[in-house]
Amino acid sequence: MTLIPALGDSLLLSSPSILVFCVALAIMLIEAWARPASKTLFWVLGLGGLLAAGALTAVVYSLAEGPVDAYAGMLRIDRYGLFFQVCAILAGILSLLMSEGYLERIGVRVGEYYALVLFGVMGMMLMSAANDLMMVFIALEVMSIAMYVLCALKRGDPKSVESGFKYFILGAFSSGVMLYGVSFIYGAIGSTSLDALTAWFATGHEATSSTLLAVGAAMLIVGFGFKVASVPFHMWAPDVYQGAPTSVTALMASGVKAASFAAFGRVVLGAMGEDAASWHGALWWMSALTMIVGNVGALVQDDLKRVLAYSSIAHAGYLLMAFVSIGAGGVAGSPALGSLLFYMLSYTFMNAGAFAVLSMFTRDGSDDTRIERLAGFGQQHPWLAAGLSICLLSLAGIPPTMGFVGKFYLFSAALQAGERNLVIIGAISAAMGVYYYIRPMVWMYMHPGHPAVTVDRRAAFAVALCAVVMVVLGLVPGTVLDWAQESLLSLAG
Repeated sequence: MTLIPALGDSLLLSSPSILVFCVALAIMLIEAWARPASKTLFWVLGLGGLLAAGALTAVVYSLAEGPVDAYAGMLRIDRYGLFFQVCAILAGILSLLMSEGYLERIGVRVGEYYALVLFGVMGMMLMSAANDLMMVFIALEVMSIAMYVLCALKRGDPKSVESGFKYFILGAFSSGVMLYGVSFIYGAIGSTSLDALTAWFATGHEATSSTLLAVGAAMLIVGFGFKVASVPFHMWAPDVYQGAPTSVTALMASGVKAASFAAFGRVVLGAMGEDAASWHGALWWMSALTMIVGNVGALVQDDLKRVLAYSSIAHAGYLLMAFVSIGAGGVAGSPALGSLLFYMLSYTFMNAGAFAVLSMFTRDGSDDTRIERLAGFGQQHPWLAAGLSICLLSLAGIPPTMGFVGKFYLFSAALQAGERNLVIIGAISAAMGVYYYIRPMVWMYMHPGHPAVTVDRRAAFAVALCAVVMVVLGLVPGTVLDWAQESLLSLAG
């Protein structure tokens, strides 16, 4: 008799992801049966489905005052996971806003594109709530398979096919490593549940006290390192980002990264807690090298998509500082780590805004995002240039943008944890980053030219939305910072 109420509660708590799945399925069926010449209906359905899912997420957030398990503990509905679900939904909405006109310009008008975007977002949402390592893997594969296909969607473009193939091969390898790590952890503690892992550490064990668990945890870190594009697992990012359709790259750089950090944080910050100190050295070097390699790599790029790809690597390093900064009291003793969530939200907006502008730079049905193509853009399209400038300044961490606030609190959390050397490396790396973020602005405003840009009103709206959010929350971030901190503390129950 208790099964039906429990199932009903689980369905209610997971209703946002169920809704996204149903809309994606409906798009696939309509495309298969009717094959309408105009794909605008699918764009409307996809955008409406994500907006409705966002509203449902807000309802669930108001109901979930504390962590609640769903589906026998496979999912945990808490404010931490719901925060990252919001990031994934926002990434999907912003990607769709720039997709409709962009797909028409590059000659890819297929209904399954919208279904794949929604399936990818659903996977991201499930990753944010996964409370079992097998559920993490399943959600990761749902997300990844959709992204593999989306990267290679433009089958007549060798770069797009290469992008999808590289992402698939390396992604399959990293998933295999992660799954093998899960098997080692199961061998060590007899369960794949994150609750069981937390209980194992609570009994006084350390990660290094079991060889099986140590090997399994190392493999998990490798798998997550690939998904967040941290050094030395970053090699795929520049080629994949450049070759994939720009709207897909925007979704990868924001939504996929948010979901991956959500699951990574649930394992390291949540399940391991203060015992994550056993991996302090490895995470420290990952963070430091990721910041250095990402920023140095971006300095020599002449294509804006590759610049943003290396920028994505660098920002993964900044976010990893939060994992290094966890104190002896775990998440409950390190409330400043709420900056991780705030920075992830800000990164979603500033990254998507930049890619929305790049989606308008097409030539002969292909992306042409060389930096020199920005010459004269500031004079020809001053409002779009201003939006791109705000996105770039926020990525660089220049006040009074949201990116500055996020970096400030991330660095503050690291300083409070005594990680002064890592903060110095981060500050030097961020200073290097200012050069390659300012360089496109120099081309926009100081070089004459007449760039052939097709202005897309929907993409322009996405740029304007991102720019306004970054400035407003850069000036008055208090409410969102409190929300981020509260969401992080829910990870500790």
